[in-house]
Amino acid sequence: MPYLFGIALLILLFIVLHFFTEISLKQKLGTVSVLAALVLGAYLFNLNSKNRRLHLEDVLLKFTHGNTILCNDLEVNNSYYSYSSGTQTFIGLKETKSFGRLISLDTCQ
Repeated sequence: MPYLFGIALLILLFIVLHFFTEISLKQKLGTVSVLAALVLGAYLFNLNSKNRRLHLEDVLLKFTHGNTILCNDLEVNNSYYSYSSGTQTFIGLKETKSFGRLISLDTCQ
């Protein structure tokens, strides 16, 4: 999806640049402002995605090394939970008090 947005943004950029000499100064400033806002938004989105990914990797690393982590006031460790990489959740193991419980990695500290 981000690739489609990037392609649409490039097409828009080429269209604007084609007519850039024919528009007024006010329109040029508005165009540059909008493009700068889009670039800033993309940068902030990537920064947020990177921080989230690093947080999830850190939580998963602690879990796989046998440490107990805190998720929504619940203690999670590999004795009572297994990790599902497809959904990025911890799933309670059979024959434990946590059986059937799903905990998202996003809720962990």
